[in-house]
Amino acid sequence: MEFAWQSFNEPDPESELRGVVGYLHPSGYLTVSKVLWHTRKIEAQLSESTGLVGYALRAKLAQRKFWAVAAWESDESLQNFVESDPHAGIRAALKREMEESWFKRFDVNGEEVPLDIDGALDRV
Repeated sequence: MEFAWQSFNEPDPESELRGVVGYLHPSGYLTVSKVLWHTRKIEAQLSESTGLVGYALRAKLAQRKFWAVAAWESDESLQNFVESDPHAGIRAALKREMEESWFKRFDVNGEEVPLDIDGALDRV
């Protein structure tokens, strides 16, 4: 499943942004259900987050794999999101239920938005 880019702010094409791409591989299908449940809460948090330019999601449920890509106006706005609930609490609660998970940051220009997951993965 691909969840198309959701745009929240139109960046100046000349601006320097912070991109982030992430991967989650839950250890079992029960955890997949938890990830899907918590994704709604995190999306609600994203919609209210200051500095978010936009994001997109991908899920391969049968393979228990999830990806996300986002663009933020600054490292500070990204870090504020990461450290705030519900994201911070969900991340801590599910940490031990992941076979693998990672998030990588990269620089991106405003003219490159919207981002796509494959392009972001090629960058990191």
